[in-house]
Amino acid sequence: MSLFGTVRAFAALNVEVLAVRRVLEAVERLRAHPLAPPARWVTPTRMHVTLKFFGDTDAGLVPALRDALSALARDQPAPRLGFGSLGAFPSVEHARVLFAVVDDMGGDTARMAQAVEDGAAALGVVREARPFVPHMTIARTASPADVRSWIGSVAMEKVVGLAPELVLYRSDISRPGAEYEALARLALGPRRSVKTH
Repeated sequence: MSLFGTVRAFAALNVEVLAVRRVLEAVERLRAHPLAPPARWVTPTRMHVTLKFFGDTDAGLVPALRDALSALARDQPAPRLGFGSLGAFPSVEHARVLFAVVDDMGGDTARMAQAVEDGAAALGVVREARPFVPHMTIARTASPADVRSWIGSVAMEKVVGLAPELVLYRSDISRPGAEYEALARLALGPRRSVKTH
């Protein structure tokens, strides 16, 4: 066992506030709909697009992960994302996670996710076996639910926004509803800076 212990960590893109607010308009209609199943809703400040879930990671590896993400962010423009529909994992017939589908406009998000995957693998982090599906989680159902009629009843207007920040998060699941702590915030786009916690 590591002398440093472990942290549950992931890398994600934070989406600009205006775009998140527009997505929330559809979320509020979903929550108020009579077909809505019992669910735990993600607060706006916790909405993000996950690029790589590292899982329980040796805390001593965090500085190396932060450095790898910093190097990636240095030459990376802020991805342009579109949101215009809703989906569910593992399926809409047996939904556990409800999300806003991300239209990866230009493919920058997928390329960044692959770069994060490659950088983490070079540090010994196990690669993700499942294909990358860019999405922004908005709710988790209390039990598997068929949500086809529910999400089909709510129209979602197309929203386009930038993701100007790459963040290394720590996830604390010891309390009901995960708590996120930013271990590093990395600005994307023409003005870049690094903030560490």
